[in-house]
Amino acid sequence: MTEVRQRIAFIDTAKAIGIVLVVVGHTPGMSARVCELIYSFHMPLFFFISGYLQPSDRQALPLAKSWSKSARTLLVPYLFFFGISLLYWLATRGLGDRTAKFAGVGIGDALAGLASGLSQDLFVNPALWFFPCLFICAAVYALLRHFLSASWCLGVSLVCLVVVATTLPWPTRLRWGLDIAWVVLPFYASGAVMRSAGWKPERMSRPVVWGLTPVLPVSWYFLALTQGRVDLAFANFGPSLALYCFVAVLGIAMLLLVSALLPHNRLTVWLADNSLIIFPLHPLLLNFASGVFKMLKLNPIQFNLTPAMPLILFVWLMLACIPLAYLLRKRFSLFLGRQTSGRKGCLS
Repeated sequence: MTEVRQRIAFIDTAKAIGIVLVVVGHTPGMSARVCELIYSFHMPLFFFISGYLQPSDRQALPLAKSWSKSARTLLVPYLFFFGISLLYWLATRGLGDRTAKFAGVGIGDALAGLASGLSQDLFVNPALWFFPCLFICAAVYALLRHFLSASWCLGVSLVCLVVVATTLPWPTRLRWGLDIAWVVLPFYASGAVMRSAGWKPERMSRPVVWGLTPVLPVSWYFLALTQGRVDLAFANFGPSLALYCFVAVLGIAMLLLVSALLPHNRLTVWLADNSLIIFPLHPLLLNFASGVFKMLKLNPIQFNLTPAMPLILFVWLMLACIPLAYLLRKRFSLFLGRQTSGRKGCLS
């Protein structure tokens, strides 16, 4: 029997803020400092949310069926959005300076990127790295959870993280994010532990909330700027993996507290439900906007001429996602990994 999942207000809000931060972080012309702050925690946040949203009955399923469900919700959208991205790339690779950029690059190279699952190889849409990496994370956690309790799974994931930390940097990247999956597995497992324990930020005592409210943002802000620009997709953890994980924990904790204080509304629900669509769709819209600028003889560097330009582009990106998300959900829902009933928009 399919489990009907109730909406979790603070998770909806956290996911909504998270996907907005993803788009902001990719918008040309945004302040380098703003991007440093966003990249310090926004992707670990999604792994935490994915772990928190694991259905309570998933552990009772045979392992093969659990993996099959994860494949349906993650790998099917991965293939679907890769197909869309490939068609867009084929239609535009001969336009303007893209002709020189992709000289000698063919469909075989694009398919090699699909098999690799790494951001640097997915030139048709670098954001697609998230899907196979999250699948690996969910599959490993399902394997651990088949034999261990949620708390023990978290403990094992932390041990794996320590082992990885002692061996970095690795000489080469592993396909499907098998190298960085061990870094984010503790975040995924933490979300699952908190869900199984029934933890919600609104249940925290007011003195604790008021005590953490000034401490978390200040600590996160200065430590995030200390580590500089990091990027999980490229296994760039800054000067220290330990510092990266600690800053990400601070950022996630801060955002969860903020999410519990904000009202649950239709906008956050829509953003949460469509995060799986916005994530791989907005890079294509950015490429489209860049092409339009070049057709109009405008240099993309003009994004930096006024603070309003990045804001205008960001607003356009979000608005453009509305009709496209509606179309995809209406016509291609089977390829979006969506649940047939119950809560929609889960990342795994």
